[in-house]
Amino acid sequence: MTKAVRQELTENDRRLRRALIAFFARRVQTLSEAEDLTQDVFFRIVRDPKREAPMADAYVFRIAANLLRDKGRRERVRTSYRESRAIEDFLGIDPLDPHRVAEGRENLGLVARTIDQLPEKTRRIFTLYRIEHIDKRTIADSFGLSVRMVEIHVQRALEALASSMEKSR
Repeated sequence: MTKAVRQELTENDRRLRRALIAFFARRVQTLSEAEDLTQDVFFRIVRDPKREAPMADAYVFRIAANLLRDKGRRERVRTSYRESRAIEDFLGIDPLDPHRVAEGRENLGLVARTIDQLPEKTRRIFTLYRIEHIDKRTIADSFGLSVRMVEIHVQRALEALASSMEKSR
């Protein structure tokens, strides 16, 4: 870091630190968090290898806004993860439980066998609609059927799947 850059950073630190802390303090929970984010702003400025020209205040506050956005994203991901773990813990679910994995594989095998045993037309329509996500109108047109007939075939397949799942329990 050149002496001129160091001098500019020191001047900007003196001039903008309070404003940045106030900016962050209005948006985060604690003053120490606001101070940490302010320090992160100056750290990002120092780390920027492309920065040659003197930095404008708008540039500094754009970095601050980006830090807040990144922080918000991280918190949303962490909250979502904690909530999903809390639900699993509440329900007593171990995501890597070997019995649960084996049961899932058995159920998947049963579903595949049941689909294979469907009449040809019903199997093809069900596969196109539920697995390939093709709309009913397109399926009806390609089979020369009405949309209602496509719905009937899909319903028959779902009933067969429900029946086979009931029998397996």
